[in-house]
Amino acid sequence: MIPVLVFFAHAIFAVWAFAKSYQNDGIVQALLNVLFIVILFTVGWTISDLLVGFIVSDSGYEIMLPTGSISMFFLKITGFIKVYGNGDGRILPKDSISLLVLTSIEYFFYKFYFKQTTMK
Repeated sequence: MIPVLVFFAHAIFAVWAFAKSYQNDGIVQALLNVLFIVILFTVGWTISDLLVGFIVSDSGYEIMLPTGSISMFFLKITGFIKVYGNGDGRILPKDSISLLVLTSIEYFFYKFYFKQTTMK
């Protein structure tokens, strides 16, 4: 669920960046900005996945889980956990964590990149 939300947020941001750039600078700059966003996302996800891979293993971590709790429901929705029938579970957060790290870094970068300049 978290990767889906991150992809959806990036798609909305790309549309916003296209609309803003098209109004201010024209169609060529708008297309270049969208291409820039796509390239930064793909390269940034590769690098953040590599860095998160040093901390979190690909196979995840096995833990015993309470099967009937409300927290288990939210963990299943977010995609952080895969539950087996016997009550064991495997936490699989590598992709979700790498996308969250990438999105937080991109937030500050794009905040600077698309900063509104005022003429005095």
